[in-house]
Parts: sequence; structure tokens; C-alpha cells
Amino acid sequence: MKTLSDYSAKTWFRFLFFSVFGVFAFFINFHLPEYQFTIGAWQWGKVAAQSNVLVSHFTNFLKAALYTGNFKAMPFVVWAIGVYSIVDLFVLRPNKFWHTTKVAAAFAVFKIIGFILLSFLIVNIYFGVHPAWMGWFFNGVDSLGGKSIGTFIMDNILVTICISIPAASLFLPLLVDYGLVEFVGVLVRSIMRPVFKLPGRAAVIMVSAFLGNFSVGHIAINDQYKQGRMTEREAVVIGTSMSTVSVGFLLALANISGLTNASLWGKSYWNLYFWIAFLVTLLVTLVGVRIPPLNHVPDNYYEGVKPDPEQPIKKDLLRSALREGMDQAQTQAHLGKRIAYIMKETIGVLGTVASGTAFFATFGVVLYSFTPIVEWLGYFFRPLFMLFGFRGEELAIASTGAVISLVEVTVPALLVAVGSWSMRLRFVLAVIPVSSIIFLASFVPCLMATDVPVKFSHIMLIWLERMILSVLIAGLFAMLLFPAGMVA
Repeated sequence: MKTLSDYSAKTWFRFLFFSVFGVFAFFINFHLPEYQFTIGAWQWGKVAAQSNVLVSHFTNFLKAALYTGNFKAMPFVVWAIGVYSIVDLFVLRPNKFWHTTKVAAAFAVFKIIGFILLSFLIVNIYFGVHPAWMGWFFNGVDSLGGKSIGTFIMDNILVTICISIPAASLFLPLLVDYGLVEFVGVLVRSIMRPVFKLPGRAAVIMVSAFLGNFSVGHIAINDQYKQGRMTEREAVVIGTSMSTVSVGFLLALANISGLTNASLWGKSYWNLYFWIAFLVTLLVTLVGVRIPPLNHVPDNYYEGVKPDPEQPIKKDLLRSALREGMDQAQTQAHLGKRIAYIMKETIGVLGTVASGTAFFATFGVVLYSFTPIVEWLGYFFRPLFMLFGFRGEELAIASTGAVISLVEVTVPALLVAVGSWSMRLRFVLAVIPVSSIIFLASFVPCLMATDVPVKFSHIMLIWLERMILSVLIAGLFAMLLFPAGMVA
């Protein structure tokens, strides 16, 4: 067995420097003054003075350069990403979408519809024309502050996501590839089994998904399950309850809901939001693994595979954690290669997001703006929100947001993107889509495309349970943190 002195200075540098810089990029606030650049005829948008983390500052920098100024390249970039998603459907990976499950095929159709809507939107943005029969998509809507559905979705969700996720992904290898995740995973291994009834590997997968993308978690559990390193129950629990959306999505939710614009003691609410969303996700899972349907899933191994369960570490925990972290840092490819790989994977995710969100966000906003269906379904959650001081219009928005999060994870935040709303409401609508985890836009087809035997009916029941628990726990945090009537 290696000792810590056996590792080279290069390995120590990789482990320590990259991990520390990764933590700095995502979690350490620093102040930048207001700025605005002009390069010839290219005038950037103005970026307000703020204290924020490096990833958020970088996101603001890109948005100012490519969208809020006079060079509005981002709508075309979003459309180009949508083109990639269609090529993926029919050329790159057709079997994954059309020949796995009926659910996957249905969601492929939704992406095609979303891309068509996106194409009409791009033509309208750059050429100012649209078919008369699409007035419902391009005419102003009172509930959206006078913006059209198309403009609202482009401004408040598609541009934000297509900048935030790549910006986060650029720095992501520093956190997940050079030993930090493995180091933390070993340290928490001893509590994962008694608390969550899961192996320590689950902690690594959860953190990787939380920092990368839910698809990372789904790919990981599929691999672990088929290798016999994880049982059916463990794979289903991690896939449905611990593989939530990434830092990039959290950053987008924080931006859309206004949490990064508001401040606590002169600093962005980002750190507070991130850690509480992470904690609420854990607390909801703590309960979820002990109730049906998850506690009834059998601990069977993949058919024909030799079981390889995780062995507990009973001594020298810190040294073992350091060794695993250093082994990862030593064997990992160089940083440039890892960034290139992550960005390549991110394009695939963004393809699903761009076209899928164009459909589901439109579907959700149409349901919300023109039908009473979501409001009716939201009455189920109203008694829960009333416990935390929500009344009147904010009660209606909160309960509507809870229901519509099942459609697409960013839509609840859209409900408070325009208008004057309390910080309590903004915070809750940014947290519960993360902690409830499950949404139809891309999470469900991604999970059902794996070899993990999870039922669609169980997924829907797990979402309902997680949403109820999320409202109760996130609502309590929001009530303690934000006085009633505190407005951003």
C-alpha cells in the first residue's frame, strides 16, 4: 500500500492547487466594481457592481458581451445548440432516443417541437417576422410583464442557461477530477450506510452530479449497477433522489429568480442558496429512502454479474481519503484535456436543454398563463405553503411553481422573474425544483434510458413525496431566513 510520501510533488500540486482553486471559483465571494466595455462599434451591456463568486462574475461578463449590449449573438448560439440536438436525434445517437423506450421516443418528439418553436423565435428576433397564427407565442402577455412568451423564455431562461452551464462546466474539472470528490467521499463513507442506507460511492456520485449534471449520476449508477458494485435499490435511490441538477442549473435558477442580484451583508445570496439547496436535498432523501416505493425496491444485483459490494474502512480514515484523492489526481489526464472533454459533454446536455426547455418552458408558461389547470393542481400544495406565511397572490404563485416544476426545473423561477416578490417566495421557488429533483423535460427520459429497472409510476410517486417534503423543509428555512414581506 502506498504511503503519502510516495506521491510526487506534481501529484500533490494537482490535488491541492486545483481543488483549492475549484473551491474558490464556486464558493468564495469577491467584489467587482461596475463596468462596461466598448470595443469599436461593439458596446457591451453594463454589469452592476457586486460581490459574487468567480463563476457568477464570468457568467455576467459573457452575458454583457454577447447579449445585453448591442451584439446579440446569444439567441443564434442557443439556436445552433438546438440544431446540434436535432442532429443528435437523427444522426449521432438515434438508437438512444427512438429504440429504447416509448417515453424516450415521446421526449424526442417534444425536442423536435421545441426546436421548431426555437427556430420561429430566432427568425422573429433577427428579422422581426412571424406567422400570424403564432400570435399566442409572440404577442405580449400581461402575466409576463407585457413580454411575449417567446421573448420571455429567451431572455429569462434559454440565454441564462446556455451561458451559466458552460461557464460552470469550464471550472468544473478543478472540483471533480483531481481528487477532491474522492477525498470527501471516503470521509463520509462511514455515515452513508446508517443515514442514507447507501454505500460511500453514493456520496461521490451525488457530488459529481451536483457539480456536473444529473446525467453524470445516471451514467454512473448504470455503470456501477452493471458491474455489480451497486444493488438495484441503491441504483434507484441514487438515480431518483441524489442525482439532482448541476451547479450550472443552480446558478441559472439563482439568476432567474433574482437571488444573485439581492444580497446578504453586501454579498450575493448564491452561497446561502447553494448550501441550503444541497442540505434540503439531503434531508428529503433521508426521509425518502425509508418510505415506499424506495424502501420496497429489492437489493438485487444485475443479472449474471458477480456482486462486488463496497468494503468499509475502519481505521486511518484521513490517510485513506488522502490516498484515494491523490490516486485520482495522479492518474487523471491533464487539465486541458479534461476541460475539453467536459465541454464536449456539456454541449450534449445543452442540446437537450435548448430544444427540450423551449418546448417544456413554453408548455408550462402556456398552462400557467392561459389555463387554470396548474392553479387547480396547485391547491393540493396550498395548505403546506400557508404554514410558512404565504398568502394571496404569493400563495398562488408558490403552489403553482410546485406543480409546474414537474414539467421543467427552471419554470418555477420564471414565475418570479418579473415583478416585485418577497425574498421568501424567490428562495423557495429556487430551492424546491432542485430538492424535488425529478422533472419531465430531460431527467425522466435520461434515467429510463439506463439499465436500472425503475418504473415510471414509481418516479411520479417519488416526485410527489419529494415535493411535499421539499416544501416543508425549504419553507422552514425560508421562514427563518427571510422576514415576511422582505422584498428583493
